[in-house]
Amino acid sequence: MSNPSGPTQEAVQPLDQVQALRDDKAEVLEHVHVVDATQTHDSTTTADPETGAPASGFKRRLQLPSNRLLSLDLLRGLAILLMITSNSQMGDSPFPILTHPAWIGFTISDSIFPAFLFISGVAIPLAIRIPQPGDVGYNRATIHKVYIQQALRVFKRGLIIMCLGYLLALYGVVQRKVNISFFRWPGVLQRIGFCYGIVAWMHILVLWRGRRPDPPLSVSYVFPKNKLQHAQEEIDAEIEVKAKQAAQEEDKDLWPWFILWLICTYAVQVEGCPRRGMVEDPKCSAQAYFDLRIFGTKHTYNNADFDPEGALSTLTSILNVWFGWYIGCTVRSFNAQVKQVTQDFKARKAASAEGTLTLQEQILEQESIVRIYTSLLGDWFWYGLLWWFIGWLFSLGLPLIKSSWTATFAVFTSGLSQTMLAILFYKFDAHPKIKYLHHLHLEHQKQYPQYQMSRHFKQDLERRGASLAVQHYSGLLNLWFQIDQFCRHWFRRSIVVVLGSMGRNAILLYMCAEAVTGTCFLIPGGPADPVTGKAPSLFGTAYEKTWGALDIGGWGSLFFALGFAALHVLLAIFLDYKKWYFKV
Repeated sequence: MSNPSGPTQEAVQPLDQVQALRDDKAEVLEHVHVVDATQTHDSTTTADPETGAPASGFKRRLQLPSNRLLSLDLLRGLAILLMITSNSQMGDSPFPILTHPAWIGFTISDSIFPAFLFISGVAIPLAIRIPQPGDVGYNRATIHKVYIQQALRVFKRGLIIMCLGYLLALYGVVQRKVNISFFRWPGVLQRIGFCYGIVAWMHILVLWRGRRPDPPLSVSYVFPKNKLQHAQEEIDAEIEVKAKQAAQEEDKDLWPWFILWLICTYAVQVEGCPRRGMVEDPKCSAQAYFDLRIFGTKHTYNNADFDPEGALSTLTSILNVWFGWYIGCTVRSFNAQVKQVTQDFKARKAASAEGTLTLQEQILEQESIVRIYTSLLGDWFWYGLLWWFIGWLFSLGLPLIKSSWTATFAVFTSGLSQTMLAILFYKFDAHPKIKYLHHLHLEHQKQYPQYQMSRHFKQDLERRGASLAVQHYSGLLNLWFQIDQFCRHWFRRSIVVVLGSMGRNAILLYMCAEAVTGTCFLIPGGPADPVTGKAPSLFGTAYEKTWGALDIGGWGSLFFALGFAALHVLLAIFLDYKKWYFKV
């Protein structure tokens, strides 16, 4: 997954304007209309961590690039940690908020699967690289081959994910000790692979029509007097001509799926039910109608009348991937802006006599990057809350049902995933840049005390001075501040290590958890019951001998599940330490 390449001819033109802009900071900030940027998943050649040389063969297959979106890994790791914890609960009274409701309702467990779909959508624009007019490597004569290769790559990746799901389903047949005729066709990985393929093909189709979801930002936003080259204007005009039709059709890509879902949900009459569209009753819902006719009870989850990952609910689950795809397009565009700013100041550094940037130029560069990182975070957060509220509001008429994956459930969970991603992005991707900018401003205050960069940092400096006075006033308070800083630092690092390592091997950990759980249920954990003739499983016996022996209700089930999840955390940290990653 790569960063989009912008025009490189523009980087040298504005070098003579940096000094003028540095002298008038207000003028610079007036023209910085930046949005947001971040590090993305880069699919370029990965370097060997030991030698620094480009990795090849088996090592290259196992390693992940260093230029990754940390917040996306953390969100994926949080989702897989909650999934393992939720699925490994035991006992008659599991922890309430980590169990799925029977039909209508919403708990934390219901947000896990939609988060995976949302994350897969975010990764689509970051993974699919197709050069556009004006990009480096664009060749009009061979570009159609690139589209075909990317389409085949998407098909292969989606097929591999689905086959992994079928492998788990085959093991489920062995675990339940039933005939192969009870093989379950729908599943979690099957839905992820299918929805990923649909939205990824939509993304390729959008690029094929000439629409550019991530146009690189012109350097004129940092250097307002600079104008684009005439050749670049012609390229943009060519793109605009092709984009007019795509702009009218792009927003209509999901309407056919949504209309089809509405028709199938409310126009189907289930036999034995008093009216159409009875979403309140599972047996009278359109979900059960289609699942029974497509799969039958032999191929559904627990041989029920419907499947939680059935046919009709898959249509609306595409909406979660689409929400993530939109965020991924903005992320890629933001990354192009940061790359353009970095290239401009690198050119300035190379052209300077000293070969370095002045402190003012470093501040200007970091301010531009920070404004890119933070300007659209508010939009991400508040729009996420807006989708969350819209999903809840319309759920008063169309309930939130995960098993049926109603449209309100899709919008509600997409807003929740988007809000969580915005929070993690601010804390773990943008906040380090902000802290570094504060450091540069304080360095500037020490060197040039007569020149105040901004009122904000003047107040910040005064607050820091006041806190120093307090520290000198009380040694105990100073010790408390040091302990607080130590805890904050290591708490952040613990989150990065635990969730980051799990997020980089999410599919492998999910398959490992399912395989280990299924195997432990196959292994007897004690003598058979004389009445029923059934022996307890190893998993059940382990629970009964540990937390199940304590009469603490659902808390015992939660602590047992957390212990099981902790084993997978250790496995994830080990794999991340060895740089071993399972990629499809």
